[in-house]
Amino acid sequence: MSENCSHNCGSCTANCSSRKPADFLVPPNQHSNIKKVIGVVSGKGGVGKSLVSSMLAVLLSRMGHKVAILDADITGPSIPKAFGLKPGSIYGDEHGMIPCKTKTGIETMSLNL
Repeated sequence: MSENCSHNCGSCTANCSSRKPADFLVPPNQHSNIKKVIGVVSGKGGVGKSLVSSMLAVLLSRMGHKVAILDADITGPSIPKAFGLKPGSIYGDEHGMIPCKTKTGIETMSLNL
């Protein structure tokens, strides 16, 4: 820590020992049981992210893994359409939003539902 430290790390550029790294992690819902997360992302649209996500989920489900998809795409209902899900199939209770299940048992939560 420098002798001119104001303890306002937000505007300071010094790399001192009192600076704590920002932690943006939010603990999951207490009823969640998350073991692994696979992110399928791209900075460009139309490259097949939804196709890769849905095929990966189906493959892992067929291998016996419990799988869920969190679709944060606001531009199109690709994941719900791929699994034949209809808007309004999500409901909530006192614990939060409950994902809907596909015919094959894949839990799905989408902004388009």
